[in-house]
Amino acid sequence: MGKMRSILLLALCLGFTYSYAQKKQGSLTQRYGNSKKPLRFRMNKKMAVICPIFHPSEYPYQGIGFRAGDPFALTYKLFATKWLAISVDGGIAAYGLYKDRYRELYETLPGSDSLVYENHQVKKDYFFSGKISFYQEGPKFLKGLDIYAGFGWEMRFAEVLYGFNEDLGNGIEEFGSVTKQWDYMGPEVHMGLEYAYFDLPISAFLEGSLFYDITYQPTFTKFQFGIGIRYVF
Repeated sequence: MGKMRSILLLALCLGFTYSYAQKKQGSLTQRYGNSKKPLRFRMNKKMAVICPIFHPSEYPYQGIGFRAGDPFALTYKLFATKWLAISVDGGIAAYGLYKDRYRELYETLPGSDSLVYENHQVKKDYFFSGKISFYQEGPKFLKGLDIYAGFGWEMRFAEVLYGFNEDLGNGIEEFGSVTKQWDYMGPEVHMGLEYAYFDLPISAFLEGSLFYDITYQPTFTKFQFGIGIRYVF
């Protein structure tokens, strides 16, 4: 049954490609008469995805889309070869997941030992990362699924408003606030799955990564996870 399904899918792909080729050839003949023009449909990237197969000779591909999770980001990936890709992501972190992180950083502020922490509010928390990924084909029974892993560098830009009580002596306390800019960075390792067996030129992915801050003490390690899609062209 599995073999019959594969044969039927291949036949549909070939039939669609042949029909598309005949139509394209007719339009080119009308445009160019009897002149011999190279027909790129045989190597067209979108056709390769529709079939849906990434043709090995058509690399590099590009993909642009978005990722939901921590963090939420716009994402661009250059599929340089079948086994190597470079990606750039930029977006907004999930504020609620970093509450303890920014509470700990408060203790590093000058004079914090005499200021009693009350609360804080994250006014912004942006991130930017660049990564290199190495690809490997997934299980044969899941055509179009790739497994990848790699490493990169991540930068974070956060602005946090802190509220505190200051001891003025004689049992008198005064409430105050201060806004602190926390910019930090560090290496990131990641692993993910990418699936590209659709009737449209898109790929879907899920990815987990581990970020390690090298800027502030105490050092900070954070697991991040997201899912997303990219339009492939």
